[in-house]
Amino acid sequence: MSERFWKNLSITLGWLSIAMLFGLVTFTSSLEIKDLDLWLHLRMGWWICHHGFVPNFDVLSCSISGKPWVNHEWLFQVLVYLVQKAYGFNGLISMQSMVVAITFLVLVFLGYSRDRQWMTVIILLLVLMVYQTRFTIRPDIFSLLFFVMYIYILSLHINKRWAVYALVILQIIWSNMHGFFFFGPLLVCFAIFSEFIKRRVPLPYEWNTVGRLNDAEYTSLKMTLPLLILACCVNPLTFKGAWYPVGVFFHLAGGDNKVFFEHIVELQRPITADTVFNEHYLYYKVLIFISAVSFVFNRRKIDVSSFLMWVIFLGFSLVAIRNMIYFAAAAYMVIMVNAISTPWDNIIPFRFSSFRTKHILQIILKMGLIFWMLNYALGMIANGYFDYDTYYRKSEFFGVSKRVYPYKAVNFLVREKIRGNFFNDFNSGAYLIGRTYPNIKVFIDGRTEEYGSEFFENYQKVWKDGNPHVFAYFENKYNITGALLNNAHQQIPMAVLSMFHSFKDWSIVYLDDDGIIFLKQTPYNKPFIDRLSIDLNTWKPRPMNLYKLGTRRVDPFPFNSRAFILETLGADEAALKEEKEALRVAPDDGPAYTMMGKIYYQRKDYKKAFECYRLGAMYNTDDIQARLGLAQSYEHLKVYSEAITQFQRVLDSSPKNIQAYFGLARTYAEEGQGTKALGMLVTAQKTGLEDKVDVQKIHDIINGKKIKKVN
Repeated sequence: MSERFWKNLSITLGWLSIAMLFGLVTFTSSLEIKDLDLWLHLRMGWWICHHGFVPNFDVLSCSISGKPWVNHEWLFQVLVYLVQKAYGFNGLISMQSMVVAITFLVLVFLGYSRDRQWMTVIILLLVLMVYQTRFTIRPDIFSLLFFVMYIYILSLHINKRWAVYALVILQIIWSNMHGFFFFGPLLVCFAIFSEFIKRRVPLPYEWNTVGRLNDAEYTSLKMTLPLLILACCVNPLTFKGAWYPVGVFFHLAGGDNKVFFEHIVELQRPITADTVFNEHYLYYKVLIFISAVSFVFNRRKIDVSSFLMWVIFLGFSLVAIRNMIYFAAAAYMVIMVNAISTPWDNIIPFRFSSFRTKHILQIILKMGLIFWMLNYALGMIANGYFDYDTYYRKSEFFGVSKRVYPYKAVNFLVREKIRGNFFNDFNSGAYLIGRTYPNIKVFIDGRTEEYGSEFFENYQKVWKDGNPHVFAYFENKYNITGALLNNAHQQIPMAVLSMFHSFKDWSIVYLDDDGIIFLKQTPYNKPFIDRLSIDLNTWKPRPMNLYKLGTRRVDPFPFNSRAFILETLGADEAALKEEKEALRVAPDDGPAYTMMGKIYYQRKDYKKAFECYRLGAMYNTDDIQARLGLAQSYEHLKVYSEAITQFQRVLDSSPKNIQAYFGLARTYAEEGQGTKALGMLVTAQKTGLEDKVDVQKIHDIINGKKIKKVN
């Protein structure tokens, strides 16, 4: 066959791989709705459409009600409200898929090379893998689209007459869609600054000439910048609205706001000293490496503007997880620009004997990419979970997730038409707003910049530590009359559960696997409490229909979740009933046995505790609590050799487990191995672990053994 045949086949397969990439992009961006903030956006879109204006003060929260609020995402909120109203939640998912697909289409136009189709597909696949972490229906998806459109226009069409008009229109839309709109003028500043350097500063190799603009293009770019800055002011609050996100950006970067970065996952760093060399955000790390190496290979023809953008957005992405995708898009552009300027001879150490061999190798590579994408998609199709409401499998594509939101608890509030100011956790605030406003006003939601770091720290004292004094202050100041503690996709801290249960003037009116609702004794709440109050002493689990379930193996997490809440509230017998139901559903469920072991251990029935912990550790070998409970049960049953083995296994998996250290020290002491016991105490102290009560107890055991030996 002729060389032309192989070349055409290679190009055809290249286009097929690009088509497969877009199929994968559309497919992977069609995941069910899981985003927390979407519900706030939907409710604000409803508010704006019904009232006819964008409020400049808070209307959603009881704790910051009336406080000035610059809502720079109002256009997105109106858009998602109208789409959801017309096409439902699947319409929102389709909107996301369309925006993501257009973003990738612009990226293809930005870096496509017919001779290097495979490289375009590979790098875009890496971008997709990074982007998957942000497939949430948020204004961020539009921000990324506008970001790549800016790069596309500035890189390829800055000499066109329509470019200025396109950038201004784009900037006006972006300024009302998301707070990262200042990236637009920032990209133009990068371009002007890099052009200034190329013209004024002597640079090595060919850096002064690569990507250099002519005088007309440079003048046009400088004239465009003030127009874009003015376009930022086309928003409901004009200059204040334009400056606000920039101020928030620098304010969040300040030391006072460290608390947000510690507790909010998307604000945490993607790479730390502990995660540099593991698979954590692997595709992001691969993009960093490849883009950095591309500069090395293209060191003689580096485009200063590309390098400057790469450095800035790399630093930006290293600050927070949510920023990685912007670097991924910038890295793609950098890699493709450097690849076009770099001869293959500088990259590949071997030479092809003929062009036909080169085309055949490219065909094999492209077919490999096609099969990889197909296999990846087939693997994702299997993603799903058992829906306890319908007894059917719920796909993780389309629809609204039933594992992320406390939807049953909120359904209860909506059904009973309960009103008031509610304490809630950070993650459920937006969902509560979306489902219950204006009947319920929340205590906190995802608008961190509005609440401030001091408020958030005090909230943590209640949510994490169960501090009754801080809550009493909030209760009085904001007239808190209800509380929803969300247990969906997270576990309620035991301290806050116990705190609310200890209040004599608060009653439980709802308890299920997704959370618990307390109402304060007020004249308004009294009828609800009288009718809905739950007596934990008469608690009865809701058994599953095993005939309907059949032989399917499902995770009985609803029973385990209810058992956790009940056990924390001191309703041990009710918790045991829930776990026995869990074992009817799944007889090999490790967490159920672990919880039962904990209850029996607290009752000092160490034999039953041992039996349950043993099964918990057998069925879930990675369960540290089951292993620790097993060790402690052995210790109380005086089977010290096995206790030592299990304590040691806990320390192997969890080197800073204080209970394992002191348990092992106690066991050594009980066995008469005082030297080893003291050695464990020293090791624990060096690790920074200390418990004066346990230390004294261990010394008493050692001294007691010595006295017995003397006698």
